[in-house]
Amino acid sequence: MAAQGLTRLSAADIAKRLKRAERLTAVQEQMRRAAEWQLAQTRRDADAVEADRAALLAAVGASVHGHLFLEAANRRLRGLAARATELERIAASQADEVREQGLAQKRAELNAERIETLLGRERERVEAMEQLDGLTRARDASLP
Repeated sequence: MAAQGLTRLSAADIAKRLKRAERLTAVQEQMRRAAEWQLAQTRRDADAVEADRAALLAAVGASVHGHLFLEAANRRLRGLAARATELERIAASQADEVREQGLAQKRAELNAERIETLLGRERERVEAMEQLDGLTRARDASLP
């Protein structure tokens, strides 16, 4: 249905729609990249939390007086575990956002391709009409 409505537009109108669709595609790509960057940052944060946890466990295990700081280490480990859980939740949410942005970008690309196809068809139609007009004029000019 929408394609029917677009075919009634002039080539200039379809070209304007194509430019808008291409701009939308570019914006969707930027949004997807931003979502990917946020997800990557969250994953780096989660890796840092894991490194902190491993370093703390190594320090407590290697220290002769580690048992003296066990309660403090335990509190710190609980805090790191809570932060790791939160980062996992955030990363899952951001992964969903990356997927949604990718789908939105794909829809925008498909829309731009569809409009580009319609523009090509409209230009072909106009060219064919001009050729027919040229043939008609040439034939009319040769009549006595």
